[in-house]
Amino acid sequence: MKKLVSTLIVTMMIVGSAVPAYACTPPLNPPSVKIPDISFQPDGALEDAINNAVKNWLEKCILGTPTVKYASYYKSASRYFHYSHVAVKWSEVENATTYKVRITKADGTYKEFDTTHTSFYSTNYNDDFIADGMDGATVSVKAYGDNDTFGCWSDDTNITRFRY
Repeated sequence: MKKLVSTLIVTMMIVGSAVPAYACTPPLNPPSVKIPDISFQPDGALEDAINNAVKNWLEKCILGTPTVKYASYYKSASRYFHYSHVAVKWSEVENATTYKVRITKADGTYKEFDTTHTSFYSTNYNDDFIADGMDGATVSVKAYGDNDTFGCWSDDTNITRFRY
């Protein structure tokens, strides 16, 4: 009997505190806001500035796009010795003075290297980025020339593992 009475008292306290809160709370009806379509037309000066920026970019983007001929890596690990290297070769671009090589790992991290040759070779001795291997990595190359001229990035090429 004591349990029943105590249970009824606790239930009445819970109901007594919850019912007034529900009775005083107004229904939530958020306002409906209609967002209009935005149509932007630049004025003459802004449109001229945009056109000049595009024109300047096109005038500087005059070099060809290199084509990656091969990209491979090697990784060897023993008890006392760890060695890995990456080798990339691409076609020469006329009037190019330097190249930028971008290696992108499978996790999305990347590193860019500059070179004046049409090939790139790096080992884990001079770069820790290569130390873990290049499983699933890709490479792309971009040419740069005199007077800030440049070309487009080459297509991404998978770096294959060299085995013997």
